[in-house]
Amino acid sequence: MIDSPQPPSSQSHFFNGWRIAGWSAALALLLLPAIAMRFTDEVEWTALDFVFAGVLLFSLGMGLEIAVRVGRGGMHTLGLAIAAVAGFLTLWANAAVGFIGAEGEPVNIAISLMVVAAAIVTLGVRFRPKVLRFVFAGVALGQIAAGVYATSAMPGHEVEWGILIVFAGIWSTAAMCFHRAASA
Repeated sequence: MIDSPQPPSSQSHFFNGWRIAGWSAALALLLLPAIAMRFTDEVEWTALDFVFAGVLLFSLGMGLEIAVRVGRGGMHTLGLAIAAVAGFLTLWANAAVGFIGAEGEPVNIAISLMVVAAAIVTLGVRFRPKVLRFVFAGVALGQIAAGVYATSAMPGHEVEWGILIVFAGIWSTAAMCFHRAASA
């Protein structure tokens, strides 16, 4: 009698090398400022900074995990992964220095809220690419609209158009991946 192959156990899936490497890298990134604080006064993180960074890194990791597990094909998986990375980078950069003026400016808060709203909608529509292509195209256009608004409503503040266009391009790429996944 020939034994049929057994499906991988959940334990072997849990200890997948890529997962361990990814979560270890996230932990290492979180530990870097703590190590740097021991050697220089240039790095001054508070407990809140570590919590914020931890939540962002955890969200990025979960976003990538979801992309791999929920993705319904190459383009859908790629779109979810790009959206997770774009969300992480947008929130991190916006909290660190802000896209327009200082990080606490209302227009920067609006840009961050667009990302949070897109994440909530993504979960709410159960990752359906037919809807997500519009959601992420909306985030791309919303970021450009925030720049246009800031140009007229915030005199004296420079709009970082290069950064806004790069980020809008990343969000547009995610939208295009979902469009291709929906068309397949």
